[in-house]
Amino acid sequence: MRTRILLFLTGLILVPVSTYFVILFARGYRPDFRRRELSPTGILATTSLPDSAQVLINGLLTTATNSNLNLSPATYKIDVKKEGFQPWSKSLSIEKEVVTRAAATLFPSVPSLKAITTTTAAAPTLSPDGTKVAFLRPTKTLSELYTLDLSESPLGLLNRDPRLITSLSFPAADLIWSPDSKQVLVLATPSASLIDISTSQATDATANQKALLASWTQLQAARETQKFSLLPLKLQSLLATSAASLVWSPKENKLLYTATASATIPDRLIPPLPGSSTQPQSRALVEGGIYIYDLEEDRNFKIEINNVKIEHLSWFPSSNHLISTEKGKVTILEYDNHNPTVVYAGPMENSFAFPYPSGKQLLILANLSPNSKTSVPNLYAVSLR
Repeated sequence: MRTRILLFLTGLILVPVSTYFVILFARGYRPDFRRRELSPTGILATTSLPDSAQVLINGLLTTATNSNLNLSPATYKIDVKKEGFQPWSKSLSIEKEVVTRAAATLFPSVPSLKAITTTTAAAPTLSPDGTKVAFLRPTKTLSELYTLDLSESPLGLLNRDPRLITSLSFPAADLIWSPDSKQVLVLATPSASLIDISTSQATDATANQKALLASWTQLQAARETQKFSLLPLKLQSLLATSAASLVWSPKENKLLYTATASATIPDRLIPPLPGSSTQPQSRALVEGGIYIYDLEEDRNFKIEINNVKIEHLSWFPSSNHLISTEKGKVTILEYDNHNPTVVYAGPMENSFAFPYPSGKQLLILANLSPNSKTSVPNLYAVSLR
């Protein structure tokens, strides 16, 4: 009887005590034998694309990516490296009982280049949904309209052959996609033709060209207004008077814009999320500055890379990176202005550089032999993975 009572009392004490320590362990507390106490830690969750990269913490090789580490609260310099890829580095603040993520996208040190067209490509234009590029192959008397599908096939294949949509009886000069990415308006002087991409049907749009473009502009403006309504009300009011050139990320969770006047974004427009970015932000806007507002974490970052203009910036499909195109150079950088990486340097026409939706390649327009009389611009795919 005494033994049973003793076992019962022992269990009555051990079960809640054990449960308490299990809860503390799950929250990140670890024994500190030097201080003889349980010390709080935070979790560093590391991932990389591609995976199996080295993780260095304050210069010391610690683990590989796709792993979690318990670290004492402090600021650490995190480096992610993989042979054949350019390194990634960032200072991260670890807070107790909080998961901090180090998500590194690594780009090749020496990207490969593959020709997509060989006979010429003129006026390449990306569709609004980012899945297709329309371009022209001009001849002396007419123009041929092609489209290139950038999406990945069910078998994971890229670099499909361009598809001839139609031949035009006039030399075209410019292309404009419809907002739904289903039609292309081919412009010339003075002709205009509306092409349905799926059926190749062409309609003369010379007479109603202005009305058609006005309706497309109105439709696009309505869509932008709907997206704008997702922003906090105070930010809507501020951006309406102090910002221009608004460009939404593909996931519509971040907004790229140029400040047109000095202003200050109020703090805590939305409740802060655990594990939000701890990178330095810029809530004080300076006229002419380029910024990104993160709708999910209520963070505002200033983009500073070689005095680049906003018209030379576009979003990467992940919504976590920007593409900067300068003369003869393409740079990809994180939306918080970290890890600028040059992924292409060489001949390039009209700063045309657009990513494939998978993020595995970058499409550029280049004339690789500009001094040759017979050389013409063509489309090339730059490997990013």
